[in-house]
Amino acid sequence: MFKEILRSKLFRAGAALLLAGASPLLLYILYEFVSGRRGGNPIGLGLLFFVSFWPAVLLLVIGAVSGLRRYAGGAGKKT
Repeated sequence: MFKEILRSKLFRAGAALLLAGASPLLLYILYEFVSGRRGGNPIGLGLLFFVSFWPAVLLLVIGAVSGLRRYAGGAGKKT
């Protein structure tokens, strides 16, 4: 069942978009935590995350639903 979801191109595109949108902000937060520097203002990274999050979630949901429909339709059943 999960293999069918992971095979969906829309699900993979949504995961890649989520990774590309969230990783710069998360890396910046990790850098501040490790280095101890404070006072930065990552507005651009936050906007990138904000703009890419909802389209990524939408693609993930559509990809998961299409993968589950493919699994329920008989393509995932082995005889």
